[in-house]
Amino acid sequence: MITDPWFYALAAPAVILLGLAKGGFGGIGVIAVPLMALAVSPVLAASITLPILIVQDVVSVWAFRKTWDRAILMLMLPSAAVGIFVGFALAAFV
Repeated sequence: MITDPWFYALAAPAVILLGLAKGGFGGIGVIAVPLMALAVSPVLAASITLPILIVQDVVSVWAFRKTWDRAILMLMLPSAAVGIFVGFALAAFV
């Protein structure tokens, strides 16, 4: 468990920024991990951020479950699969 008070002082605004990014301020979410990385290692900051993003995505999918377009999804899936593979391959170098 992280007991450093600086981490919590930096993590709270980072989580708020992630929420703002999901709410419509798209580019502001990229500040979250570097902000938390001031108190913990960047890998730990990213691993803390990932479950938050997953929960936010599940809530978003649930909220928009009746308005998605199959054609757009089929267009996006191949690129998403390539991005996941490239990210997995490059993760060893971080």
